[in-house]
Amino acid sequence: MRDEPANTSGAVSATGGGAPSIRRKMLASLPGMVAGSLPALALAVESEQELRTQTQLVIERANANGLPDTWVTTHTGERVLFHKDLVQDKVVLIGFMSICDEDEFPVCAGMATLVRGLGESFGKDVIAISVSYDPDNDTPERLAEFAKRFEAPEGWYFVTASREEVLTVGYKLYRAEGRPRRQMDGDRLHFGNAKAGLWSCMSAFVQDVDLAVARVRAVMPQPKPTGVPRRAGPRPISASGPIYDHRDRPGTA
Repeated sequence: MRDEPANTSGAVSATGGGAPSIRRKMLASLPGMVAGSLPALALAVESEQELRTQTQLVIERANANGLPDTWVTTHTGERVLFHKDLVQDKVVLIGFMSICDEDEFPVCAGMATLVRGLGESFGKDVIAISVSYDPDNDTPERLAEFAKRFEAPEGWYFVTASREEVLTVGYKLYRAEGRPRRQMDGDRLHFGNAKAGLWSCMSAFVQDVDLAVARVRAVMPQPKPTGVPRRAGPRPISASGPIYDHRDRPGTA
């Protein structure tokens, strides 16, 4: 489904090596490209037609502006509104995950790498939300234990909600037009500035930490410039120096 290398994070297996779950057997009946999509992972239905039927109902709910303000339960057992209490006016990292799928889709391992890379900015300027699409198994208690595996700091929330509510959030972030498709791969990390409406995503396989952190910082609020405005662009014809200078120089008009 993806070109990224295998998980080298060293995360401990979440599945314990037992027999495949009923949910995994259902996913095995779907075409490979569809089975790794968020709708398939969240709804775990047995046929592509049934998947399309159920996702259409979700799409109708996702057509409202902005992220849905659905109730979710955090790994600490607190019930909060997804948008109002967690996302609104914040810079946020969002990943869709399940405990049993972490080995195949190491979204939380990638999130942990990014959280560490952000250093002191995390928890103060940026928060993270890991949204489980497997509410039947990922209870708040199990999510709390799972969070310990990554030494999740304050500001990293593991939340659960109904499959339909999770998928509604997913369609808003993936901007998919009601179709389970390759662009909705389950191994993505979304990030954005909710107040400014700037959103993007990256692979959960964070290879270049500095680049990943730079991408997140690019959507963070920046201090307003002070002092005399400086000219950018090509240098004046009468001035010396590089043609594309992008700076005012002393003595230039």
